[in-house]
Amino acid sequence: MSDTLAGFFFLVTLVAALALVHKPLGDYLARMLESRRHLVVERGVYKVGGIDPEADQSWSRYLRAVLAFSLVSVLFLYAFLRLQNHFGHPYAVPRMGGSQSWNTAASFVTNTNWQSYSGEN
Repeated sequence: MSDTLAGFFFLVTLVAALALVHKPLGDYLARMLESRRHLVVERGVYKVGGIDPEADQSWSRYLRAVLAFSLVSVLFLYAFLRLQNHFGHPYAVPRMGGSQSWNTAASFVTNTNWQSYSGEN
Protein backbone atom coordinates (compact mmCIF):
# COMPACT_ATOMS: atom_id res chain seq x y z
CA MET A 1 0.00 0.00 0.00
CA SER A 2 1.39 3.40 -0.90
CA ASP A 3 1.93 6.14 1.64
CA THR A 4 -0.66 8.32 -0.10
CA LEU A 5 -3.32 5.61 0.05
CA ALA A 6 -2.50 4.83 3.70
CA GLY A 7 -2.74 8.52 4.54
CA PHE A 8 -6.09 8.76 2.77
CA PHE A 9 -7.47 5.73 4.66
CA PHE A 10 -6.21 7.17 7.93
CA LEU A 11 -7.92 10.50 7.23
CA VAL A 12 -11.19 8.80 6.28
CA THR A 13 -11.21 6.61 9.41
CA LEU A 14 -10.33 9.59 11.61
CA VAL A 15 -13.21 11.66 10.21
CA ALA A 16 -15.58 8.68 10.58
CA ALA A 17 -14.52 8.09 14.18
CA LEU A 18 -14.98 11.78 15.03
CA ALA A 19 -18.39 11.79 13.35
CA LEU A 20 -19.44 8.79 15.47
CA VAL A 21 -18.32 10.11 18.84
CA HIS A 22 -18.79 13.88 18.64
CA LYS A 23 -22.43 13.91 19.77
CA PRO A 24 -22.29 11.44 22.70
CA LEU A 25 -18.88 12.67 23.86
CA GLY A 26 -19.96 16.31 23.58
CA ASP A 27 -23.14 15.64 25.55
CA TYR A 28 -21.17 13.81 28.24
CA LEU A 29 -18.64 16.63 28.58
CA ALA A 30 -21.39 19.23 28.74
CA ARG A 31 -23.16 17.30 31.53
CA MET A 32 -19.90 16.88 33.48
CA LEU A 33 -18.81 20.52 33.15
CA GLU A 34 -22.21 22.08 33.90
CA SER A 35 -23.16 19.80 36.78
CA ARG A 36 -22.82 20.98 40.38
CA ARG A 37 -22.79 17.38 41.66
CA HIS A 38 -19.43 15.73 42.26
CA LEU A 39 -18.62 12.04 42.13
CA VAL A 40 -17.47 10.23 45.27
CA VAL A 41 -13.91 9.99 43.94
CA GLU A 42 -13.86 13.71 43.15
CA ARG A 43 -15.12 14.60 46.62
CA GLY A 44 -12.41 12.39 48.15
CA VAL A 45 -9.68 14.09 46.12
CA TYR A 46 -11.05 17.51 47.04
CA LYS A 47 -11.10 16.61 50.74
CA VAL A 48 -7.55 15.20 50.74
CA GLY A 49 -6.24 18.20 48.79
CA GLY A 50 -8.14 20.78 50.84
CA ILE A 51 -9.87 22.06 47.70
CA ASP A 52 -13.12 23.97 47.61
CA PRO A 53 -14.65 22.90 44.26
CA GLU A 54 -17.02 25.86 44.19
CA ALA A 55 -14.35 28.55 44.73
CA ASP A 56 -12.87 30.55 41.90
CA GLN A 57 -9.12 30.57 41.37
CA SER A 58 -7.43 33.94 41.41
CA TRP A 59 -4.54 34.76 39.12
CA SER A 60 -2.06 34.65 41.99
CA ARG A 61 -3.20 31.18 43.07
CA TYR A 62 -3.04 29.99 39.49
CA LEU A 63 0.49 31.39 39.14
CA ARG A 64 1.62 29.60 42.32
CA ALA A 65 0.08 26.35 41.12
CA VAL A 66 1.77 26.56 37.72
CA LEU A 67 5.15 27.39 39.27
CA ALA A 68 4.84 24.59 41.84
CA PHE A 69 3.88 22.08 39.15
CA SER A 70 6.79 23.21 36.99
CA LEU A 71 9.23 22.89 39.89
CA VAL A 72 8.02 19.38 40.72
CA SER A 73 8.24 18.46 37.02
CA VAL A 74 11.83 19.71 36.69
CA LEU A 75 12.91 17.87 39.82
CA PHE A 76 11.20 14.64 38.72
CA LEU A 77 12.70 14.81 35.22
CA TYR A 78 16.15 15.60 36.62
CA ALA A 79 16.00 12.57 38.91
CA PHE A 80 14.70 10.40 36.09
CA LEU A 81 17.49 11.43 33.72
CA ARG A 82 20.16 10.91 36.39
CA LEU A 83 18.87 7.49 37.43
CA GLN A 84 17.52 5.95 34.22
CA ASN A 85 20.71 4.06 33.32
CA HIS A 86 20.69 2.32 36.74
CA PHE A 87 17.44 0.49 35.99
CA GLY A 88 18.37 -1.18 32.71
CA HIS A 89 16.21 1.10 30.59
CA PRO A 90 16.87 0.00 26.97
CA TYR A 91 16.64 3.56 25.58
CA ALA A 92 18.54 5.26 28.40
CA VAL A 93 20.92 8.06 27.58
CA PRO A 94 24.21 6.67 28.95
CA ARG A 95 25.97 8.51 31.77
CA MET A 96 24.20 11.84 31.56
CA GLY A 97 25.90 14.34 33.85
CA GLY A 98 24.24 16.61 36.37
CA SER A 99 24.39 19.84 34.37
CA GLN A 100 23.20 18.11 31.20
CA SER A 101 20.34 16.45 33.10
CA TRP A 102 19.31 19.77 34.65
CA ASN A 103 19.47 21.56 31.28
CA THR A 104 17.41 18.86 29.57
CA ALA A 105 14.79 18.74 32.35
CA ALA A 106 14.43 22.53 32.40
CA SER A 107 14.21 22.68 28.62
CA PHE A 108 11.42 20.08 28.52
CA VAL A 109 9.38 21.86 31.20
CA THR A 110 9.81 25.29 29.58
CA ASN A 111 9.23 23.80 26.11
CA THR A 112 12.48 25.17 24.71
CA ASN A 113 13.86 21.69 23.85
CA TRP A 114 17.55 22.51 24.24
CA GLN A 115 18.73 18.93 24.32
CA SER A 116 22.46 18.60 23.75
CA TYR A 117 22.11 14.99 22.61
CA SER A 118 20.24 13.26 19.84
CA GLY A 119 17.44 11.55 21.74
CA GLU A 120 16.04 9.80 18.69
CA ASN A 121 19.25 7.89 17.92
